[in-house]
Amino acid sequence: MLTAMTLPAPAAPDLGADRSPLDRLPKGSVARIVAIDTHDAFGNNDRQVTQRLKELGFLPGAKLRVIGFGLFGRDPIAVHINGTKFALRRAEASKIITEIIDAD
Repeated sequence: MLTAMTLPAPAAPDLGADRSPLDRLPKGSVARIVAIDTHDAFGNNDRQVTQRLKELGFLPGAKLRVIGFGLFGRDPIAVHINGTKFALRRAEASKIITEIIDAD
């Protein structure tokens, strides 16, 4: 007889109490980018995705605000950074490590 087995969710990386990936911030959060991390979802293209995020202005020290989420699955994540609004996929947003400045 086979029984269903549930696996625990993967643990979030320990980034410190005040640091979090962008995809985990609530709507209205204001944060500063600390780093752009790697992400397995992009495989060999990870460096290109990181480079593109940097070209768009997602650089360490930049301030951003989470302005919304998609209707289903909170994807995409809408952010306001450097006077521009962007919609990022959850995997892209998870690469961006932030430090919360303020939240509404």
